[in-house]
Amino acid sequence: MEIKLFHTNDIHSHLYNYLKIKNYLTHQKRRYRERMVYLDLGDHVDRSHPYTEATLGKGNVNLLNQAGCDIATIGNNEGITLEINDLKTLYDDADFDVVCANLLEGGKKEPYFKPYVIKEIDGIKFGFIGITVEFTPFYKALGWNVSDAFEWVERCVDQLSCQVDCLVLMSHLGKYDDETLANRFPEIDVILGSHTHHHFENGETVGSVLIGAAGRFGDYLGEITLTFDGKALVDKSARLIDTDLLSHVDDPYYEHGRDLMRENIIKWNTAPVPRHLFHTSRFISRLAYMIRDFTDADASIIHTGLIAKSFEGGTLSEYELHKVLPHPINVVKIKLTGRELKEIFNQSMRHEFRDDIVRGMGFRGDIFGTFVTDNIGYVESKRTYYIDGERIKESETYTLGTLDMYTFGRIFPQFKSAKKIYMMPEFLRDIVKLYKEDL
Repeated sequence: MEIKLFHTNDIHSHLYNYLKIKNYLTHQKRRYRERMVYLDLGDHVDRSHPYTEATLGKGNVNLLNQAGCDIATIGNNEGITLEINDLKTLYDDADFDVVCANLLEGGKKEPYFKPYVIKEIDGIKFGFIGITVEFTPFYKALGWNVSDAFEWVERCVDQLSCQVDCLVLMSHLGKYDDETLANRFPEIDVILGSHTHHHFENGETVGSVLIGAAGRFGDYLGEITLTFDGKALVDKSARLIDTDLLSHVDDPYYEHGRDLMRENIIKWNTAPVPRHLFHTSRFISRLAYMIRDFTDADASIIHTGLIAKSFEGGTLSEYELHKVLPHPINVVKIKLTGRELKEIFNQSMRHEFRDDIVRGMGFRGDIFGTFVTDNIGYVESKRTYYIDGERIKESETYTLGTLDMYTFGRIFPQFKSAKKIYMMPEFLRDIVKLYKEDL
């Protein structure tokens, strides 16, 4: 007997592809009936899409319902780009189970979502475990506690091994953690992976564990075929279905989200917002000021590529501002010595990333652009640096308001070990709305 596991991951609200997947899965449901399970591995939600933004992800849940989703786990985009109450209510209308073993509400000892679910298909019992990546400081700032994934997997495997015939791990940890888990827990039959946007054309086998992964943005739909002799799993295989080969589907959701967002006017008679990648503008300079003021920092630094689209001026609605700043990026307040602050300033002035195409880290633009600072002065002839008109002292402590995407280590490695406060849940566009009179 064959049982199919279809899986998606890291859709990131690329709904055009997902609508094709949804239609395909609807047909497969009719074909396989009870002998198939559809699983989503998280990061279906991405607030860079107007429909997701307008519905705070509930529209994505409705699409998962329509696709016949059976079980989902959460990714970092569901977990840290929604306020705690919005995540708690995200799945209120879900027709599927939500599993995530290592996400706990602050101060609690048990997972907020079910750690696993057991499903019986034609007499065969399956255990499905959900696990998500440990973006600890971000979750903590929102009131969550994301605890050690490996410990929770071990706990769930111990509890399920004697209860089920087949064990499936739904992982939003990334490729390398999945491979480590496969070596550590041979009791797991299948790991379905995500987060690092990797894909395996025919799966990857680590020891006795089959790992499947379907890339990103709905470019592929994953299919696992499990063959049983009685209750014994005797064969397993994986393949990817290229969504470019699936039937075309009209996508009305972008326009629907746009229309919903345009109902909310932020400001009339707003000045234009130009997109200048390699020099500053009034808006990007004001944004640097807003971030410094919002974080109550001594200085701030951002980059021009944050302006994803220009705005011609006039009526600024939620939609137009979202087009300008689509990023699910928060700001952070970082403590630095004067010496470190000068190093950061010098590094920024080299503009090493100005022409880079940047992907991930919450950034939803394309070219990085150049850095812009607020309240940092520099006299080149004297090689001296100033804050509030006073010379920076190397041994004193200063605070810098900046972007959380800089703290992942690629842009400014110094920030990884620095003391910092993540200012959540406000995105950049939320901060702009607080300072709308400055526009």
